[in-house]
Amino acid sequence: MSRLLKSVVVRVGVSVIRAVRFSFYVVLVLIGRVLVPIVSLAVVGGLVLFGGALLFFRDQVWLLVLGAGMAAGGVVLQVFYEAALRLVAPDDVVIVREL
Repeated sequence: MSRLLKSVVVRVGVSVIRAVRFSFYVVLVLIGRVLVPIVSLAVVGGLVLFGGALLFFRDQVWLLVLGAGMAAGGVVLQVFYEAALRLVAPDDVVIVREL
């Protein structure tokens, strides 16, 4: 293989990888517009359920576990989503968390 052909193959490969990364970024941004509010509601609901069960229904252990599981699972899902989004984001993109 000549140098020119190797250079062209490398550049085409890098371009394809960047296009795939950008495609994943766009898909994650679109999914995030729906996923983040739903997961945030699940976290708040889990915390309310955990707190209410802790105050009023201490003998119902399954409510405590369900509330803690919802809250912890929602936080883990949000952390993994943010990490995946930052992993595939283009180099010059600054991700600002919306409130």
